[in-house]
Amino acid sequence: MYNSILRSFILLLFFSMVSSVFAQERAPRTDLPFEISEKKRLSERDFKNKKEGGYFTGLPLINSDPNVGIGYGARVLYFYNGNRTSPMFEYTPYRVRIFAQYFNTTKNAPYHQLSLDAPFIFDTKWRLRADLVYDRNPNSLYFGIGQSTLQPLSYLERNDPNGRIRRNAPFADYEDNLSYRRPGDAGVGESPIVSDNKYNRYDIENPNFSTSGEYSFFGGTLRTVTGVRLSKQIIRRYDGSNNNAYLGPADGILGLLDIDRTITTPQGETKLTRDDKDGKIRGINGGFVNTVRAGIVYDTRDFEPDPNRGLFLEYTHERSTKAIGSNYEFNKNLVSGRVFLSPVTWFTNKPPELLEKFVLAARGAMIQTNGDAPFYEYRNMWGTEVNQSGLGGRTTIRGYKQDRFVGQTMAYANFEIRWKFAEAEFGGQHFDFQLVPFYDVGRVWDRTSDANLKNYKHSRGIGLRIPWNQATVIYIDHAISNEDRQTFINFNHIF
Repeated sequence: MYNSILRSFILLLFFSMVSSVFAQERAPRTDLPFEISEKKRLSERDFKNKKEGGYFTGLPLINSDPNVGIGYGARVLYFYNGNRTSPMFEYTPYRVRIFAQYFNTTKNAPYHQLSLDAPFIFDTKWRLRADLVYDRNPNSLYFGIGQSTLQPLSYLERNDPNGRIRRNAPFADYEDNLSYRRPGDAGVGESPIVSDNKYNRYDIENPNFSTSGEYSFFGGTLRTVTGVRLSKQIIRRYDGSNNNAYLGPADGILGLLDIDRTITTPQGETKLTRDDKDGKIRGINGGFVNTVRAGIVYDTRDFEPDPNRGLFLEYTHERSTKAIGSNYEFNKNLVSGRVFLSPVTWFTNKPPELLEKFVLAARGAMIQTNGDAPFYEYRNMWGTEVNQSGLGGRTTIRGYKQDRFVGQTMAYANFEIRWKFAEAEFGGQHFDFQLVPFYDVGRVWDRTSDANLKNYKHSRGIGLRIPWNQATVIYIDHAISNEDRQTFINFNHIF
């Protein structure tokens, strides 16, 4: 099965490379400030719909993520595209994009951001990106580091040391069961009665700033990237905090009704504290993580926010060192590939309206972390365009909780079909509507040398994408796995 998945990905890659044979290209422009590959040129449809000049797409943020709750806030985006007569108009998604965001959730997980992106800035081969972020998540999940996290969830019924073990449990049942009281262990400072509501949770606060410069070669299809990240992590654990614990069904008549009573009890020892005591992890007290970054990118996509065709291949290296104020010495290596195919256009430049946009999209990535990285850094994956976090959650394996699987080496792949089934104009704004079935797969290892194509985790689902003036993509996904069901509402394709 996994070999067939790999073969499918290689075939998609191959057909992307040869599909240009079937397409009739427009005459290249001769008034560009420097050579830009025709592979980067917008399709006729995207060129026609692209807005001139500058415009705002400020919007309220309504977000849903099962781990952090219902999100709310506002994002104001400003896009500057330039004039339609400009030679760069056909070869860039925008000339400048700036956005400011205020965001919080019903579970108090704020994510505030100020962002700048300027491709071919000042008509040069340079691209500038910069992000200032304040991020805090008091509901962060931790299941350990390495292959042990791949084990199915299991628990003792009603948290009873003498209870029956339930294996292959859904996440909701597993976490509900942790809420039952259990005897504490006075030898490690616990109360006589404790609960484990937040056994797999911790609070991380992370203000950070990152910036990068990208220089283009070979008509913009090849880019080198250099940059820095400056960040501080503040870790708070829940050991000893007050929880509501289930007592189990009441005695006597009420016992017949099987109603669980609750009392207030301290939180017992968390998984994070236990692994720290056992010497399995570093970074329990947080600290500074400052890194230098470098990467190389091969990119032939026609329109970055919502591609119809092309390849995106990247390698990135990130190094944390005490020489620039970091508390830790480690490095990360990431390789990633994406492929976008519009098979209908292989045979005609004027596809039927119902198949005007029918895109096969796939992504594969692998990352390794080396050195004395703190536990919270294993989950972070730096890409030149997007940052990922662990396996699970909205941007990797969507049917599992965020950071469900984390390890020294991680790999994952996503497959999507993006079909535009309708479009509309409202108040001078253009909207497309895309149906997106998807499939995700991934796993982790303790060592890179152990990597193989066995025992992967899978999820599947269906999504809706609504590109707004092409460059702002509204995102709704419902994903299913053997362990969970999750619905996400957010912005932008995950790749």
